[in-house]
Amino acid sequence: MEKERQKIWFTSDSHISHAGILYFHPKRREAAGITLEELQEDKALAIAKHDEWLINLWNSTVKREDTIYFLGDFCFANKVNTEKILQKLKGKKHLILGNHDKSLNGLERYFESVSQIKEAKFTNNQFHFIDPNETFCVEMCHYPLLTWNRRPHGTCMVHGHCHGALDEINRVTKELRVDVGFDGTLANHSFIELETLYNYFCEIRDAAGCKTFQEYNEYLMEQQKIRM
Repeated sequence: MEKERQKIWFTSDSHISHAGILYFHPKRREAAGITLEELQEDKALAIAKHDEWLINLWNSTVKREDTIYFLGDFCFANKVNTEKILQKLKGKKHLILGNHDKSLNGLERYFESVSQIKEAKFTNNQFHFIDPNETFCVEMCHYPLLTWNRRPHGTCMVHGHCHGALDEINRVTKELRVDVGFDGTLANHSFIELETLYNYFCEIRDAAGCKTFQEYNEYLMEQQKIRM
C-alpha cells in the first residue's frame, strides 16, 4: 500500500432507521435537514430522509479503498433492509458491536472483522503525520472504559454509546479517551479521520508537556493514584 493512499475513519451510533434519534437529538435532526414538524407529521418520511442523508454522507466521505471502524449501534431496521443498506456503503468495515446491533446477526460477511473490543495500531510508515518515534495505538469499544488494555503504555481509548453526553467528563478528566459517535463533539455529525483523532489526543498530551502518549498516561495515572 502506498503511503497514505488509504484513509482510516472512525464512527459510531448512526442509528439508521431509528425515529428516536431524531426526537432525542435535535442537532442530528437539523444536520439532516429535518424539521420537528416534518417528524411529527410523517415519521416514516422523516426517517427515510435521515437515512438517505446519512448514506449519502457516508459514501461522499469514505472511499472504497478506505477502512472504517464502526463502534456499534448501526441500524434499527430489520435484517433484510439492514443488508440492503450495507450493500450501498463504501469502505472496508470493521464492526465493534453495540447494544443495538441485532439486525446485523448473520451479516458478518459485510465486515472485515466483528468484535466486542478491537485494538488498532498506526505508524509513520503508513501515515506521515504520526510521530516516527511512536506507534499510535487505539483501543475501541462501544462503551467508554475507565481503564483499558495497555493504557500504561500509551494506548488511547475511543468509544461510542454516549451521543456526546460524556464529552465534558472526558475533557475535564483529560483522559486519552473520546467519543467518536455521530452526535459527539469531535464528530459533529460526520466521520472522524485518523489524523483528526490523532491530533485530538496530541493536543491533550502536548498541553501537559509530555512527549509521548505513554509518558502522558503514566503522568495521568500517577495523578489519579492508579497502579496497574
